[in-house]
Amino acid sequence: MGRVFFDTRKHVQNLTASYQVLASDSNSVFMLNAAAGLTVTLPAIADAGEGWHCQLIVGTVTTSNAYIVTELVGTDTDKIVSHLVEMADTAGPTNAAHSLITFAGTPAINDRLEIFCDGTKYYAVGLGVADAAQVQS
Repeated sequence: MGRVFFDTRKHVQNLTASYQVLASDSNSVFMLNAAAGLTVTLPAIADAGEGWHCQLIVGTVTTSNAYIVTELVGTDTDKIVSHLVEMADTAGPTNAAHSLITFAGTPAINDRLEIFCDGTKYYAVGLGVADAAQVQS
């Protein structure tokens, strides 16, 4: 009998406006496609729970504003732990407690973040082409 694989395909969502991510969006790939930028708000960690994850990929270069990823204000504070790799200098910022990740003002197509929740924090790994492709705060 052959192997059976479940959830081998990702659910792709095309974002053209700011979006409040849902716990049910786990395993999604969010394509960031707003030339004027947008904000993606992660679900409360208590709602997301252990094992929740998503990817965010730049599909459209912003011409104004930026792409911003933030935790849910009011329920989570400084719960994002991240390491961001920048292809321009092969190292990027690491931060153990912050609330916001902002893509550079002019990100490259395919700059990305992968976010995983262990039930207590969000862990983000980012890849960007330019120096300071993603900034934490």
